[in-house]
Amino acid sequence: MKSVVKKWILGIFSIILLVDFGVYFHFQSEINHVLGAHTEIVDTSQFKTISGKLAITNVNILSTNSEVMIPNQTVLVEDKKIIAIHSDSIPVANEFLKINGHNKYLIPGLIDSHVHLKKSKNDLLLYIANGITHVGEMTGMKEHFEYQKEIDNGAIGPNIYIASPKLSSQKGMKANFRSWMERRHQNYTTPKAARKAVHYYKNKGYKAIKLSSDLNKTNYYAVIDEAKKINIPVIGHLPIPITLDELYTSGQSQLSHVESITYASMLSYGRITSKNADDFLKHLEGKADHIAVKLQENNITISTTVATNKSVAKQSFHLTDYLKTIALEYQNPGWVEGSSISKGWLPGNNSYEYSSDLTEKQKTEVNAYLKTFEKALDIVTKALVENNVVITAGTDANGAAGAVPGFSLHEELLTLSEIGLTNVEILKATTSATADWMNETTGKIEVNYRADLVLLNKNPLENIRNSQSIEAVIANGKYLNRLALDNILKAVKKANNKSRKIKIDKYLK
Repeated sequence: MKSVVKKWILGIFSIILLVDFGVYFHFQSEINHVLGAHTEIVDTSQFKTISGKLAITNVNILSTNSEVMIPNQTVLVEDKKIIAIHSDSIPVANEFLKINGHNKYLIPGLIDSHVHLKKSKNDLLLYIANGITHVGEMTGMKEHFEYQKEIDNGAIGPNIYIASPKLSSQKGMKANFRSWMERRHQNYTTPKAARKAVHYYKNKGYKAIKLSSDLNKTNYYAVIDEAKKINIPVIGHLPIPITLDELYTSGQSQLSHVESITYASMLSYGRITSKNADDFLKHLEGKADHIAVKLQENNITISTTVATNKSVAKQSFHLTDYLKTIALEYQNPGWVEGSSISKGWLPGNNSYEYSSDLTEKQKTEVNAYLKTFEKALDIVTKALVENNVVITAGTDANGAAGAVPGFSLHEELLTLSEIGLTNVEILKATTSATADWMNETTGKIEVNYRADLVLLNKNPLENIRNSQSIEAVIANGKYLNRLALDNILKAVKKANNKSRKIKIDKYLK
């Protein structure tokens, strides 16, 4: 009898164990699908690049302050660095491969200060194809260190500034499950644990500690205090319990979104409706300069990500039309499709999309809020620039629906232009300002700086759209001409199409 009972207990235990393993692997598979891990990886050996000693001759180069184009210059590249810049009249040694830059414009490689690579490795190629030679990864994973190592060893891709996973302090089974399964968000419910995490991520090689909006106040100050002791910057979201007044003197050195300021301002004002929207905007206009001055005085850098936020209204009520305006075919299918545990980008499964069941009155109120939010973004962004706050162009690519890696940075630059920034201010925000924030020797065409460069057919100082007129990219000293860049885009599109579960033809232009 005892042996029978033991067999039953062992059998039940075995079934429970099998079910647990099944559930674990199911959820892990769903998570990896959304993170892009199931999409076919492009074989980069097919793309022709040129390395060695390069000379871009007779070219107009962007000045180090981004204010003018200097004509008739020759830029020499060797060992991934700019080794000389001189007037075109000086002869170039025969060992240099000459690239004719006549009637073209050389600018530093662009930088997207806020992206999420996740496990979507093909995104590295999309950044290069769009002239982006450096990215700021804002929820780091071990895979990203592997990507950077491959790039250091010659693989095609941008250099990666890797911030830690998001630090949060949520409690409960769901938060712990996400922390355990996904690894991009980590929960620390006590100040002691949060302090230990700061040391852990610094020792692992992360460049900064990334904060989540759901970090509690006690842990917020614990993280900043410990980070200051070991000299690692604290960046990211404005936690919900923290006011703007508390932010200014907190020691947090960067805020990941202009929207964080906008949301905080709306929250402190009270509920925004169609009746008080104009009053709120007047109120914000009166406060915006003060906010910007306090940020500037406390050396807090702001990453923009305004284009994505300005797309929310379109995604909310006109999603199909909106999807036709973006480079959807290049977005990793996993993130587009979503899964049983995470939203995607398509109608019926998009986190921004509102239900068609809303009444007309409800739609009016939602639209009033969204339009007010967009105008508030404009007000805050202008105030930041006018008061000399350091801003860096960021997109939240792969972190928010609608932001396609690589392509979204050009949309961000256009949006900043529409808000009222000058082309000089925009170019600084996506080159030298971001490079300085990352503490990297890139972002300028200057001797001993990294040879991360973009050769354009049109002058971006005349029209910021010209940042898209890419003739060639030099990344880590590797030269990729237009043909190579086009082949990269074709290969990514092909890999995506082979990996799709849901057809997207009706959402394409």
